[in-house]
Amino acid sequence: MQDLLGRLTALDPDASETLKVVSYFDTLIARAVGVESMLRGAAVLSGATVGQRDARQIIRVRADGVRIDPIDPGDRWMLRESGPEAVAWIEREGDPHTNDAMILERLTLALGILRARRAGDAGSAVELAISEFASEGERVSALARLRIPVLPVAVVASPPDPAPLPQHPSVVVATRHGLTRATIVVEGAPVDRVWTDATGLRLGVGTAGPGEHLPESWAEALIAARLSTASEPVVAADDLGALLLIATAAESGDMHPDAAALARLDARSRELLDAVVDELSVRAAAVRLGRHHSSVQDRLTALIGVLGYDPRSSRGHARYVLARMLFSLSG
Repeated sequence: MQDLLGRLTALDPDASETLKVVSYFDTLIARAVGVESMLRGAAVLSGATVGQRDARQIIRVRADGVRIDPIDPGDRWMLRESGPEAVAWIEREGDPHTNDAMILERLTLALGILRARRAGDAGSAVELAISEFASEGERVSALARLRIPVLPVAVVASPPDPAPLPQHPSVVVATRHGLTRATIVVEGAPVDRVWTDATGLRLGVGTAGPGEHLPESWAEALIAARLSTASEPVVAADDLGALLLIATAAESGDMHPDAAALARLDARSRELLDAVVDELSVRAAAVRLGRHHSSVQDRLTALIGVLGYDPRSSRGHARYVLARMLFSLSG
């Protein structure tokens, strides 16, 4: 498929884009994502708000992946049937873009396959349980289908593969940051035992609570997963403390100037700053980086001028840690 895409890109860019649309929805179908995730994928792909109306509800998702208030489409936009008493649409003002018709066709086909495949399965119940837009009745019904015990539960965010052990209900969800697996676990369960082999997995663990807390736990797990690193592959929201509040607020705003300053630096400079902040000593940082003490000191002096503060001071240290976290969340 990748070889074919490469050839088509050289011969006919429009044809290659069409094939990419087909491949994209095939991937979503293969991952068995839910209705909202399918719409989110179409919205990101088209760069426009996408919606679906069925006998039960209307769902609309913006191009940035955020779900917004439901409105009836009327006849303002291109509509296509997506099932019995169901239609989907792309909210494009002006003339449709080249691939709008193909995106809508593949979306409605995917929704039809999803509806037939997932009637009453565990994956759809997990997605309802963690969705902030599900009603209380829908969440209670979903939890009953999953037979979640009356104990505090949390959500773990992980890469789509591998799947966890079958006793842990999970589903792959299309998020603003790509496909992510959501797995519901009972509080206190060792996270590394949720998978047959969790070696190398980057995980974010939301806070635990009753079933109605699962949407908040999922949002926290997504943030925690994005803060994980190769050296710290598992991050728990509980361990973030007040940083979680700041990270949650930052999700809906523009990048802070301190984070933007880090984004303008090259990876080698950020690595040097990380080492200085972690080791609390230029000499120790130089040893860790395998560089000469004087060269690290000279580069640090230059970087302090760029940042506008010294990350070795108590206030500068806190400022850098926050800026580094916000920079990680911006990716």
